[in-house]
Amino acid sequence: MDSQNSSRSCKNLFIAVVLITGFSAIFYMYYEPSVNWLNCPVAPKHDDDCRNICINALNRTNQIQIVNDNCSVNFTSVQHQLTQTEAASSQGDDLDTIILVWMWPFGQQFDLGLCSSMYDIHGCHLTVDKSQFNKAHGVLIHHRDIHGDLSNMPKLPRPPFQKWVWMNMESPTHTARHSNLNNLFNLTSSYRLDSDILVPYGRILENTGGKKDYEIPRKNKLVCWIVSNWNPNFRRSKFYGEFEKHISVQTYGNHFNKRIGDQDYTDVMSSCKFYLSFENSIHKDYITEKLYRPLSLGTVPVVIGPPRANYEEFIPASAFIHVDDFKTPKELADHLKLLDQNDNLYRQHFTWREHFFAKGGSFGLEHACYSCDHIRRNKNYRVVNDLNSWFWG
Repeated sequence: MDSQNSSRSCKNLFIAVVLITGFSAIFYMYYEPSVNWLNCPVAPKHDDDCRNICINALNRTNQIQIVNDNCSVNFTSVQHQLTQTEAASSQGDDLDTIILVWMWPFGQQFDLGLCSSMYDIHGCHLTVDKSQFNKAHGVLIHHRDIHGDLSNMPKLPRPPFQKWVWMNMESPTHTARHSNLNNLFNLTSSYRLDSDILVPYGRILENTGGKKDYEIPRKNKLVCWIVSNWNPNFRRSKFYGEFEKHISVQTYGNHFNKRIGDQDYTDVMSSCKFYLSFENSIHKDYITEKLYRPLSLGTVPVVIGPPRANYEEFIPASAFIHVDDFKTPKELADHLKLLDQNDNLYRQHFTWREHFFAKGGSFGLEHACYSCDHIRRNKNYRVVNDLNSWFWG
């Protein structure tokens, strides 16, 4: 009896297995699988929609074949987009930092794509497209172009990650003071050494090729001065009035009705033994192109500006002559005449050129690129609470 029951059970089990197998075969032959549970429609209305759906599906295990069979988009394209998305996610901070130049400084446009080639600063995207405001990591705003009522400043709410950069290269004497700028900016960019983003009017850079013999340009003039902005109350105007009584000075510029062009400037400057690098106002760190351009062209600058110690924070001590080192304009004139007669003494003012060279700055572009680099490297919160006291004192 037990033997018969056992035989019957085995027979029933075999029949059940055959039926299940047959049913499964018929089911998979005629059943059209639905992928609604993947949220990927069989016939999507828009390829872009399906592409996004398929990318989501690809992130799930074992979904590649189902997606490939049911999405009406090219699988290779989908897989490429997924790879790009994953790469962007993994790069994080390597994505471009966006700097919006809110207004061209003094209306002077510059090439927005030179950060990497000129300053070896990478991963920056400079733009003047104000529709990018909400995406911009930093907004560069030139002080001299700000309306007193702030009517030309950004009106949209500032994104929490965004930093506003105050840019200015004029001295406090020639910069209008706006009382409503406190707590408005996050960073400062100027010639001041204590700026968040220092951009001097020029730089002394090392000769990367090592020590070099410097050949001083041929000279046929003793002292030169180019000036257009003349104000009899400026210190430089008063000093010049006494100085010219004791030495011959070749003068150029609008004030002397002898304007010169860029090429003439280079020729004239390099032909002068000394140049009067007189600033129009005296302020800490305010050392302009009036110093760096003569240095770059092989002329010794004679300076009026902040104290000698401040100059020496920017350039070698032997590279220039400071009027404050002499008691009177006559003493300075006599010293320059001595150097004119003594070639060895004169050449001592060029010993720094064996190891360094002078380079002028690039107005606007340099601020934008270095602002980008600073914001890219510094993610901390920052605000300039009292801009007025810091800059104007």
